[in-house]
Amino acid sequence: MHRALWPVLIVGLGISYLLLPDTLVQNPKAAHQVNDEHWYRIEQNGQHIGYMHNTTSEFVLTTRINYHPPDAPSVVIHQRLHFAATAPSPLQRAAYSQRIGEQYSAVSLQPNHADDSAVYAATIMRNNSVSQTRFKGSLTLADMYAVESWLHSEPELGSIFRAPYPDFEKLQVSQRAHRLLAQDESGYDLVGAHRESATQTRLDRNFVPTKLTMAGRYDVTLSTQGEAIPADPPRALARRTTQKFGLNRALDDRQQILELKLHVIGDSSLPRAIVGRQGALSSDSPATAPETYLAEHIDFPIQHPKIRQLLKRFAASGNNLADAQRLVGFTNSQLSYTEHQHADTVLTALARRSGECTDFADVYTTLARSAGLPARTIYGLAYDASGSPGFRFHAWNEVYAEGRWHSVDPTWNQITTDATHIPLSDDQYADLLNTRDDQLSFKVAGMRYQTATL
Repeated sequence: MHRALWPVLIVGLGISYLLLPDTLVQNPKAAHQVNDEHWYRIEQNGQHIGYMHNTTSEFVLTTRINYHPPDAPSVVIHQRLHFAATAPSPLQRAAYSQRIGEQYSAVSLQPNHADDSAVYAATIMRNNSVSQTRFKGSLTLADMYAVESWLHSEPELGSIFRAPYPDFEKLQVSQRAHRLLAQDESGYDLVGAHRESATQTRLDRNFVPTKLTMAGRYDVTLSTQGEAIPADPPRALARRTTQKFGLNRALDDRQQILELKLHVIGDSSLPRAIVGRQGALSSDSPATAPETYLAEHIDFPIQHPKIRQLLKRFAASGNNLADAQRLVGFTNSQLSYTEHQHADTVLTALARRSGECTDFADVYTTLARSAGLPARTIYGLAYDASGSPGFRFHAWNEVYAEGRWHSVDPTWNQITTDATHIPLSDDQYADLLNTRDDQLSFKVAGMRYQTATL
């Protein structure tokens, strides 16, 4: 299961800003006078895997990202934003596409002339499926240069600034928080404001990003076109064996474990001690607004006729918690688990009636949202008893019912996740995905079962 890394890189690599002279930072409406471009070289653990190309032309901002990790499918992303020529230069239309291996998704935005609150109407293409929805929020040209304007005001070290950006995965205008870590005569250092963020960006005094580093393993560096584009064509991918981090002992009756204490051995972004509990939630769940996870998403076709038709077979009762729990078994019954055969999209998984854990989780998220239950897909580690004991990557869900979030696992048909589920942040996931099995392991420091303490 590798799909969780792709959004991390798409967002992380996409935060690089286009060159603006100092006058345009203060007066973005003059951006039509600038025709410029920048090339960036993308490396993973020192290996050249791709490039990013940013251009400014008239009132059009274009970004193209093309990279091919050695252990995952190739990724091609193209984004084009068209702004009006007159102030305040609102976004007029946009096009976004991403191809990840054989999976193709695209979103196009046009002005929404319907009588509702959305500014833009979105057309979504998922492989051969097309649907319509709304894109929430609005953007102006000045919004795209908000970070540069903020830095131009010389904020204090440690200051946090939230800048809007078009989030084509969530189909809305989202905000990305930046913290000013340091500044000197040559430029600025920004980091993500989240306490677990491992993404850092260096900008020069003209607000041009010169380097972005993510999780200490991915580097995006300002370069020439010749240096940015890899000389060798992408090589064919070998089937990857399951990545598994060892555990010093087997766990019996894992679903009966109320609490599991682990020591982390090796160099990683994980804390040295981890405590897993039944039904444990991801770290940001307490601050997560449920309504945020009801919307259509590029990966979750909640309004598609096939999803609506499938929900008729589910027959919701109106009791949110009971429905959220029954939906676990319903989702589990729709798919058969197939190792290393990710279906790429929810609709493909349902058509094949098979998929990996990511497919189970995405189908649950889609069905829950379509039924009016806030839900999201969670990525992390979970215990694997096959062969030698250890932890491997896994996907499950969080669903909101009866005033709080609940952790469920449709792949394993658990209405409450067992204590071996360890949620990971995006940065932690990216870090561990590129950590060898022999570089990290776990040791049981203590367990508490429902009936006894061992």
